[in-house]
Amino acid sequence: MKRIGWGAWMSLIVILAVTGCEDEVPDTFGNPSLESMFEIINITDSVGGKDYDFQMPEPEDTTYIYYYLERDTLLAEDGSIEDVLVDTIFYEGKTARLYKIPTISLPAYKNRLYLEIKSNARWNAPVIPFPPNQDWIRNSKVSGIGDAVIEYDVGSRTYGFPPEYADMFVPVGRKPVTQYITTQDSTVMFRLTFEQEGMKEE
Repeated sequence: MKRIGWGAWMSLIVILAVTGCEDEVPDTFGNPSLESMFEIINITDSVGGKDYDFQMPEPEDTTYIYYYLERDTLLAEDGSIEDVLVDTIFYEGKTARLYKIPTISLPAYKNRLYLEIKSNARWNAPVIPFPPNQDWIRNSKVSGIGDAVIEYDVGSRTYGFPPEYADMFVPVGRKPVTQYITTQDSTVMFRLTFEQEGMKEE
């Protein structure tokens, strides 16, 4: 069980609530009787059309505990406030299914990655946060509705450097980075980890 207050929860909503307006709304979207569904169908790169094999892990169930404050004001006989009783009320939210995909290791020469998804809900894929000028993989589509293909741009490690210095930068592998993709109601979440090999590792 994890506890989260309204303030922290609303901050999470603000971060994840960017949605695309151009997507076609699936027939199942908005039906309250259906649970949100989100699946990763295929992971493919841009060179040779390689498919990355991965096993769908068993989901980990996570239930968040929310709370709110309930206030009861006691009045004196003259109508003035005598005391204010404050009670914290805890309750369980929806149970989220978290899928942790094994690390996706890209060969050194890859510059694109495509993630094919199937869903009946709104979803969000926030860009991986990097320190300034250190990002090496970035998705252009950060939200949508229903089925889609999320494209990732894998930045060049030699961009801006003269060719004679290229060997100083490309041999080094890139450290793993993590991204979370979630349905907007946060009931289905995927954790993806990306890394890239160095030239000397192949």
